[in-house]
Amino acid sequence: MSSAWKLWGDDPDTAAFCDMESFAEPDETTYVSLVNTFFDRRWTYLPVLHRPSFVSEHLTPFLARSPTRVTSNFLVNIVCAIAATDKAWAQQWDLQRHKQFFRRAIQDVYVLSSVEDFECMQCFLLLCMYGHNEPQSVNMWYTSGITLQMAIDLDLHRKESISGQSLLRAELSKRVFWSAYVTHCSMAINMGRPLAIQESDITVPLPLQLRDEQLTDSFDVPDVNELAVPQLMDTSTFNHIIKLRLTNAAVYKTFHSIRCGPMGSVELDTTRQAYYLSLNQWLISAPRYIGAVSTYQSTEWFQIAFHHAVLSLYRPSRAAPMPSSDDLRICTESAIGLITSYSSLYARNRIKYTFVAIHSLFLAAVTMLYALRASQQLRQELTKPVVETNILTFLTLFRGISDGRTIGEKCSGIVERLANSLLTLFDVGPIPDADLDVEFQSWFGLQTHAVVTPARNEELAGEFPDVRVDLPWADLFTEGFDMGAADLWSYSFLE
Repeated sequence: MSSAWKLWGDDPDTAAFCDMESFAEPDETTYVSLVNTFFDRRWTYLPVLHRPSFVSEHLTPFLARSPTRVTSNFLVNIVCAIAATDKAWAQQWDLQRHKQFFRRAIQDVYVLSSVEDFECMQCFLLLCMYGHNEPQSVNMWYTSGITLQMAIDLDLHRKESISGQSLLRAELSKRVFWSAYVTHCSMAINMGRPLAIQESDITVPLPLQLRDEQLTDSFDVPDVNELAVPQLMDTSTFNHIIKLRLTNAAVYKTFHSIRCGPMGSVELDTTRQAYYLSLNQWLISAPRYIGAVSTYQSTEWFQIAFHHAVLSLYRPSRAAPMPSSDDLRICTESAIGLITSYSSLYARNRIKYTFVAIHSLFLAAVTMLYALRASQQLRQELTKPVVETNILTFLTLFRGISDGRTIGEKCSGIVERLANSLLTLFDVGPIPDADLDVEFQSWFGLQTHAVVTPARNEELAGEFPDVRVDLPWADLFTEGFDMGAADLWSYSFLE
């Protein structure tokens, strides 16, 4: 659903630079607190830094005003910028503080051209982490792409690259490569663009499930069976996310890549069932934690990731351009499940404004409305009052997470208008305005195509009484979402 990215450009809250002179110099306690927040809340998703090394080589010299590494100023400030976005959300911090740290970080971004590629990749990945919260400030498609290409250039995707290295260096190499893969894979799939590397080209194993303090030459790596119990500060969360992204990539390649053609019904059902079983197994085996403060270690986050993957598997695609009633039901259930999980996190103040949240919520809401539009049976099962409640839940949640930003109102307006078009089908009244449907579709880069699948269409005849009400909606359910149709990255690398 990459068209939503167009909405960030004119957000007055995010477009303006912060006034550097209006902020007091943070004290040592602030820096230490923010670094702790970063490792507690964000490191578990992308463990690109080794905490003891970061503290001894960068933070301590930085606080003593005698940095010995050229990247120290950048690293400390970008880490604090990332953490400050969480502080602002969780503890009612100054909502502009993260911009101060980011502006300070990019004042030193020029030093990245003079450091070794490995450290440069770590810095780029930190920029991507900040970009999740402030997508108008970092071109994540470009930044994640160049990071993954650098990793491939260093052969970090091959197991031979870690041969003969110390435990610390080998594990950091694996963590950085897989962080680059996870970040760019997510961007490519969300934007409908090509994957930079295939799973068949990757031989480097997943990181060992270890904590940072265990990455020393004197540490004896225990048997794999002894590493099974997940801990808050090991890589169990990260490894589980990698497994999901590999499945996401396989689904994308099978159903959504540009060269895909319609599958036969038997092949389609068999392939989908295999992926669905894999996703269910992933959810069942998700690690559980006691006392976790990171959203990425919550049960709800794993549920959100699962439902988002199911939507990708069953929504209209090039391999399955005409969905069945069962497909639409699964899409509706996963869309509602995703919105419910986000609501649970929001009720506990555990979710914040990120492009991932905006994208997945928007996708879920629109998919739910499209499925209800196509299936009279689903509408009868849910009823109009229930659908209205689901729509209201989404709008309340979306506006709450957006926290007054322009994009929140724009996306909410789109969903409201789509919903109003849908709700007319519950009443005896005029056919929904086709011009309105055309406008709605424009947000998803939809184009009129001429894919003909006679056998599948005949098989499903009579199941879609409403798709033919007007051509724009029929085109949607024939072709699905053309996510790559719009040029959405009109932003510079660093604005």
